[in-house]
Amino acid sequence: MASFNEKPNAWVTDSGVYTFKVGASSRDIKDSATLKLKGNTVKVHQILEPKHKLNLLK
Repeated sequence: MASFNEKPNAWVTDSGVYTFKVGASSRDIKDSATLKLKGNTVKVHQILEPKHKLNLLK
């Protein structure tokens, strides 16, 4: 339910009400569930970031 945003270097969950539907097809829904999410941002650490600027090949 989250997407990665490179600008803040974080996983971001948008708040809202989400409905999940389960069925054999879109015309044959068997059940559904609703989930209310509060927005959240989880920053990730920079452990894999290079310590020195890289010269990229062109």
